Amino acid sequence: MLGRYRTRCSRWRRDEDGATAVEFALISPVLIFMMMGIVELGLYLSAESVLEHASYTATRLGRTGYTDKDNKLSREQTIRAALEGDASVLIDPARIQISSRSYTDFDEMTAGPEPFIDANGNGVRDDGENYTDSNGNGEYDDNAGTAGYGGKKEVVVYTITYPWKFFTPMIGSILGGSDDTLDITVHAVVKNEPF
Repeated sequence: MLGRYRTRCSRWRRDEDGATAVEFALISPVLIFMMMGIVELGLYLSAESVLEHASYTATRLGRTGYTDKDNKLSREQTIRAALEGDASVLIDPARIQISSRSYTDFDEMTAGPEPFIDANGNGVRDDGENYTDSNGNGEYDDNAGTAGYGGKKEVVVYTITYPWKFFTPMIGSILGGSDDTLDITVHAVVKNEPF
């Protein structure tokens, strides 16, 4: 009886039927995970490229001071419409966030925060400490520029952000964090024309 059992076991050890199925079962989860990651990363990079191109087009339009008077749009609405028109290929235009700061020249961009008197010596401006309102907006700014699209010959820094949502929850939790999103941020610096 023991001899027959040994011969059967030795036959099974030599038998390679089904080995490929077992190997595939071991390797396929890793392979599928890698393929999903490649597709997700490709979509993210494509969306980033689309947003960069759309921001390039919109900021070039913004620097001319053009407003769409036929459709009765303001300058801000004209810039946003140009951005949404180009970016709507791959992303949801309603989720695009645009912020901009204008400066009188390029030197003002590097000026840093408005000067203040550090009464308690902690290196940070606290409420109640005096400051010089360089841009005249009535509040302390960490940045010397003013919010908006700027006037003639001013330098404008656009920051355009889009929260990219990953399609695969597992990849999203690895790359995007707890809410499966990763912000795509594009910066553009232009100098307005003398419009």
